[in-house]
Amino acid sequence: MNLNLRARIMKTSDLKKCSELMLKVFNGEPWFDKWESVNQVQKYLKEFVDNPVFIGFVIEENNKILGACFGHTRSWYEGEEYYIDEYFIDSDLQCSGIGSRLMNYIKEYLISKNIYCIALLTEKDFPAEQFYKKHGFKVRNNTIFMYNNF
Repeated sequence: MNLNLRARIMKTSDLKKCSELMLKVFNGEPWFDKWESVNQVQKYLKEFVDNPVFIGFVIEENNKILGACFGHTRSWYEGEEYYIDEYFIDSDLQCSGIGSRLMNYIKEYLISKNIYCIALLTEKDFPAEQFYKKHGFKVRNNTIFMYNNF
């Protein structure tokens, strides 16, 4: 693992680089999303950034962003929780430990802010599911994701 890796809180100036990386990651295998442009992704991610309770993280090497996490806090009766909206690592670097380094940094940061929980949605039977399970996430059997296309 390269020693020049650094995880940190995201800055608004990171948005374009994160958008370029997300386009690369999610338009590729195994997701095969159909993002049309960096501008479309940037508009999507900026909606998270504009949330007053947004907290974002990046991991970089020599000022090149290799991964990012877009999320926000939510108040709950048990205390503040952090909800991950988007989490991605450069597809060329997945399974290299970079995603784990970023996740560990996020957990340490959240603990320091008295945030007790991380929650997220992910695709079942995709590599991300195993990544999150490796980091202690559990599937809640009494919760379902529902949607209505019209």
